[in-house]
Amino acid sequence: MRNSKWIRPVITAVIIAAAIAIVYVLFFGNGRSSRETGAIPEAELQSVFPDHVEAGAKLSSDYRKVAENEHLELYLKEQSLSIQVKDKRSGYMWSSEIIDTESNESWKNFMASGLSLDYFEESKPNATRTDLVSQTNKSIMFESLEKGFKAIIRLNDLKLGMELHVSLEKDQLVVRIPQQSILEGNKTKLGSVYVYPFLGATKAGEVDGYMFIPDGSGALIRLADNKGKFKIPYEAKVYGTNEGIETVNRDIFTNPPLTVQYPVFGMVHAEGGNGLFGIVENGQYNAKIVAYPNGVNTPYNWTTAQFLSRESYLQPTSRSLGGVIVYEKARNPEDIQIRYTFLSGKDASYVGMAKTYQAYLEGKSILVRDEGKADTAIPLQMDVLGAETENGMFAKRLIPMTTVSQLEEMLGDMKKNGIGNVNVVYKGWNEGGYSGTNPSPVKYESALGSKKDFERLSASLRESGNPLHLYSDFTTGNEASKRFSAQTDAAKKIDKSILTIPTYEEVYGTIYYLSAEATSNLVKQNTKQYVSQNVSGIAVDKTGSVLFSEMAGKSRSSRSQTAEFYKAAVQGLSDAIPSLLMYAPNDYMLPYADQVLDVPMESSQYIYISETVPFVQMVLKGYKDYFAPYSNFFANPQASLLRMIETGSYPSYYLTHETSYKLKHTNSNDVYTSAYKDWRDSMTETYRILDEALKPTIGAKMQNHERLSDGLVRVSYDNGAEVLVNYTNRDYQWEGVSVPPKGFQVIEVNR
Repeated sequence: MRNSKWIRPVITAVIIAAAIAIVYVLFFGNGRSSRETGAIPEAELQSVFPDHVEAGAKLSSDYRKVAENEHLELYLKEQSLSIQVKDKRSGYMWSSEIIDTESNESWKNFMASGLSLDYFEESKPNATRTDLVSQTNKSIMFESLEKGFKAIIRLNDLKLGMELHVSLEKDQLVVRIPQQSILEGNKTKLGSVYVYPFLGATKAGEVDGYMFIPDGSGALIRLADNKGKFKIPYEAKVYGTNEGIETVNRDIFTNPPLTVQYPVFGMVHAEGGNGLFGIVENGQYNAKIVAYPNGVNTPYNWTTAQFLSRESYLQPTSRSLGGVIVYEKARNPEDIQIRYTFLSGKDASYVGMAKTYQAYLEGKSILVRDEGKADTAIPLQMDVLGAETENGMFAKRLIPMTTVSQLEEMLGDMKKNGIGNVNVVYKGWNEGGYSGTNPSPVKYESALGSKKDFERLSASLRESGNPLHLYSDFTTGNEASKRFSAQTDAAKKIDKSILTIPTYEEVYGTIYYLSAEATSNLVKQNTKQYVSQNVSGIAVDKTGSVLFSEMAGKSRSSRSQTAEFYKAAVQGLSDAIPSLLMYAPNDYMLPYADQVLDVPMESSQYIYISETVPFVQMVLKGYKDYFAPYSNFFANPQASLLRMIETGSYPSYYLTHETSYKLKHTNSNDVYTSAYKDWRDSMTETYRILDEALKPTIGAKMQNHERLSDGLVRVSYDNGAEVLVNYTNRDYQWEGVSVPPKGFQVIEVNR
């Protein structure tokens, strides 16, 4: 070939350049410059982090007042950045510092420091813990802020630095670390941050009270001497596991822990005395709520938020699943901020915390009260499965479970039985049925009825005041769907693998999480089709509760960015569709949910939890109708019925016209009891009881929740109604009111 001598060297050069590019992307290709991640160029390190701090004014080891307002006084110990806050209303002093002589040196320093952190070193995959007291080669400079101070921190040996802003706002303390203030060297990277972790901590049972954690509906951990029986702390990521970086071992035989959907925590020193309530305002997408009961590492009870800047993960190096542990190159981009509210008197309780959080969400227009609500009967939520699929000899076979005409018969019978206020969510309504076609086509399954049949059903429900809600999941995908491709639409984990979810089922063994961009595009496409077909109700699953980071091209997209994608997409859907229901939404999705489904009434029942409380219900009541998990799946129906009355939760059911036996070989084989005929009488009686108990509370806020004795609870509402719930086997008399065993009594408004 003529002129072929130049081809070989050119090809060789191209191959070498490509190899260099691949190596760069694998190890440095996070799409962000060193300036963006806070890394300091080598030439500037010495000036920013000197080897030794020059002698100068010594940091004070005594507390001095640095700010005051009409509610609080703020005191600072410069040496350790510890603070004390005096509540002027009660004279109570809160301290972030524990002076301990019994623990080991590491824990002593941690408990005495206002700021502690974990960091990664270049050659080590696991993070190392340190704190301000341990780091002797440091500099801290202070500047005054309005009602507070700013500390400019340099840990010179570690080449890490940041600013800490602390200020008073009315009866609140706001603590903030701006992300842009964080500085890092080239060999040491920030892993996580604790700010004032021991604020309000107590020793053993020296103070009566409890820690509040946002597990499930809410839970309390008593401040007590636990005699060494607890070995592990409570640690839970806000908004659940980040499957974009973590490997989840799903156990089909046990229920997973409940997700933290509200980024809050609290401490009470004697109920009715003094309390502290923390709201994670910024950085919540990559934060953990932690609570250490007495005996777990130290004799102290303490709770706080841990902010994760980076995490370690397994980077595969071969197809045989071998790999090395590495840490994230890019740092999470959010600021860090906690807002503490100091509570006293009757507000120093989990009830006061719920009211504080409710007012906070209302102030941000996340919760908006519906003053015009005047239902004459409580609502009942009914999820109905239309069609599923099972494996056939040559192809998948459709299994109709509830046709449109059968659903109409069910609704007619329910109305005759006194259940007229029904929210209907139709699952598996779309062509191809429930499991295998997600993202589902916006097209009705003809085996369930014609388009005119669906329109007739929708019109009938709309006339009754409750539109037909079509079930939609915009976050998971199945390769059986014509609208989904794993290669182009699925989210990718930080190790570049596709984010898959095993189902352990025989029909569709694997499903996928869609990328945030694919979800956003899907919602927009579906919204247009919903509007064109005059759809008046949508029930959104997964998108409001699942949150993960992902690799988007060459760069990492954080959980906060995924949340922004979701919020924008769901807001567009909410604006276009008259009624939007959401299953177990995280707090940032509440503005778009007209009603909230699958709200937990229990906690995860960890051994150190002393009591489950209806914190979530107290926050939502009077603002959003919320529904308990499916009543036909309760292990103890009678106790769950009383729990619904106590928490003000409306009932929900998952029903079919056909027997659930037909689902045995489908991906819905966990729906083991669903036939309407089997649940008709029980549902009618449950609804009758709940309507009697909760009708007087419609539209009202929950004002108080208290245990009058073991097994007896009183719930008060702001319209004057009260409900007494008796979990015991004996009759209970309270102020002339008789409460039957395993029963309840409503004290009407203006008795």
